[in-house]
Amino acid sequence: MLRFVTYTFFMMVMAAPAMAQLAANLSQGELRQLLKESKRDSNRLLILYELGRTYLKQINSDKKAVMMDSAADLFNQALRLGDSLHLRNFWFESTLLVAEAHLNKDDTVEGKKSFFQVAAIYHAKGDVQREARTWLRLGRKINWYQENSAEVESYLDKAVQLYAQAHNIEREAYARTILAGFHYNFGKSNLTESELLRALELYNKIGSTKVSDVYYSLSYVNRYRGAYEKSLLYATKCVENAERNNDTTSLDNYYGELALVYDELSRPEESCHWYRKTLEKRSEQKQDGTSVLQTATFLIRQLIKLKKNREALALMDSLLVVYPPKNLREKSAVAQNYAYCFDALKRYPEAEQNYISCLAYCRKAGFDNETISIGNMDLGRFYLQHGQFKKAKTYLDTAVTIMGADRVIDQRELFKMRFTADSALGNYSAAIKNLQYYQFLNDSIYNERKSRQIEELTVQYETQKKEQNIRLLENEKQLQQNELAKEQNTKRWIVGAVLLLIAIVGLLVNYSRLKQRTNQELQVQQIQIEKKNNSLQQLVAEKEWLVREIHHRVKNNFHMVMGLLHTQAAYLQSEEAIQAVTESSQRIQAMSLVHQKLYQSDNLSAINMTGYIHELIDYLKDSFHTGNTIRFNLQIDPVTFTVSYCVPVGLIVNEAVTNAIKHAFPDKQEGVIDISLKSLGDEHFLLSIKDNGVGLPATFNAASQTTMGMRLMRGLSDDLDAVFQIHNNNGTQITLDFIAEA
Repeated sequence: MLRFVTYTFFMMVMAAPAMAQLAANLSQGELRQLLKESKRDSNRLLILYELGRTYLKQINSDKKAVMMDSAADLFNQALRLGDSLHLRNFWFESTLLVAEAHLNKDDTVEGKKSFFQVAAIYHAKGDVQREARTWLRLGRKINWYQENSAEVESYLDKAVQLYAQAHNIEREAYARTILAGFHYNFGKSNLTESELLRALELYNKIGSTKVSDVYYSLSYVNRYRGAYEKSLLYATKCVENAERNNDTTSLDNYYGELALVYDELSRPEESCHWYRKTLEKRSEQKQDGTSVLQTATFLIRQLIKLKKNREALALMDSLLVVYPPKNLREKSAVAQNYAYCFDALKRYPEAEQNYISCLAYCRKAGFDNETISIGNMDLGRFYLQHGQFKKAKTYLDTAVTIMGADRVIDQRELFKMRFTADSALGNYSAAIKNLQYYQFLNDSIYNERKSRQIEELTVQYETQKKEQNIRLLENEKQLQQNELAKEQNTKRWIVGAVLLLIAIVGLLVNYSRLKQRTNQELQVQQIQIEKKNNSLQQLVAEKEWLVREIHHRVKNNFHMVMGLLHTQAAYLQSEEAIQAVTESSQRIQAMSLVHQKLYQSDNLSAINMTGYIHELIDYLKDSFHTGNTIRFNLQIDPVTFTVSYCVPVGLIVNEAVTNAIKHAFPDKQEGVIDISLKSLGDEHFLLSIKDNGVGLPATFNAASQTTMGMRLMRGLSDDLDAVFQIHNNNGTQITLDFIAEA
């Protein structure tokens, strides 16, 4: 089921050449001309190899069997020529290339026979590395079907062990990446990641810079199982490493993977950027139409998400001129792309026809179940949106029966659509089952992420436990050595103890007399200590009163300043000046409230943020006379901050809420402002102020803002060493991620 996916995204970047290639960029016609002009020597052999490989690559062709026969014929010519020239090494390569042609044609028995023959010869000669390469090549080229999975795994395991035996770390790491791809093909995500991390460790051990493929695969695996944060990390490292080391061989795939991660994270702008780079790179490399048109599919989806429907259609029209479809796979991609474009442009009859054509091409070409299920989903979604629920249900039911279990996110959407269709058709029992399964899948994605976090914590715990056991064993060894030393000194201590006993008896008599005098002195000292304690308690009480009075007077002084500002505002004519004075008054009120809370609280050094933020919001509501127009939703965890954290946080809340009240809801429209302060553990906090208003303008750039409020919030964030962000989220959302001593 995953064979096509795995071949496309794994093997494309893992394939390594068996030997140096001659004229690799020449066309079939040019290679045939060179073949005619060549002499019967080793150069003719290389030309035969290159020409044969051009047919060997046509594994997705509608005429695959004919192509593989042509390839086998050319490699057999090379085999005979190598024999006549007594070039034994070419016999090995020619034999394996003929075997590959048989494997591509699903003639597994004949293909394996040749590989076994070559491996046996290398084994008899004790050539460990060439034997390892032969097993690895067989494991890569043979079809990864379920029925021969154990056999294929044994080939790949044998290659890994042989490379390890030969101490060839680089090739062992490469073999592990292929083994990881095999595990992934059968849904073993944990084994896949384990092998890839081991390969990465081996590459780093020898200081290799060729790790982009491993990062790529790690991103791919984590993306498919929903670990998007890890996937984004690995995809970014993959692109950075490839660009830094000028590794351009598979750069288009790396760009495409990063684009896919942003796609899954619902960030179409970034996804669109990387899909464009992928398309540009594949066009530069003059890749086949299938690759280019399928890349365009992903880019068109993002353009449609960004409401750039006409641009998407124009892109498809321009590509069709350069890449007219030549086979069923390309025709399927063209139909799918036009279906998306016409659907977005509300040209529904044309969209429907292209959706149907796409699915028909997929079935006719014998595509894998995953691709066909996506075609059924597209048609089901189209009919569902147009109220044709019976047709929608037919295609959605078909998609369910053939969709792979690894596509959890697609399954979730599929069962949600089936719920809608069954509800509209009155199939309430089926609708409820679909809804339950949708909720189950939704929960499973969440639980899977949690379980991965638990696994990581468990590994850390076990590592720490082992280190602790080692330290305990070392301590136990040291204790045993100390015990031995003590036994050696026991005899000496016995003699000394007898002498000391005599001395102790005399000292006890003297001690009794000294104890009486000491008790008398202690009683006198106790009286003095009690007097000092009383004095200190009085000083502490006076200090607390003074601190409380200071906070009270600071608060009164703030109120006096606010009064002066209000008085000054009465004499001002400029709206901007009045607004500036009002905003300054609100900021002073936020600081004044801190000191009011301090002198009203038993704790003079820290403030309960729940009460503080509630009172601050009440003040702002009264100041702006919001009434019932704007509703405030506060979710404040019961935490306390010192003044050094409370004041910046209060000012940021003041600025953010003030901006939301003034700008988020024009024409006094109703709205909601959500304010939350969450404790994330380990003195880690997240402050969020979000409104459901008009949001930020498209041209808004937070880094270039120079307003007083924005500079104040950024300055206060820097004071807290916090991560300050502002972005659109169905409105405007400001977040502050910081560490504070609660």
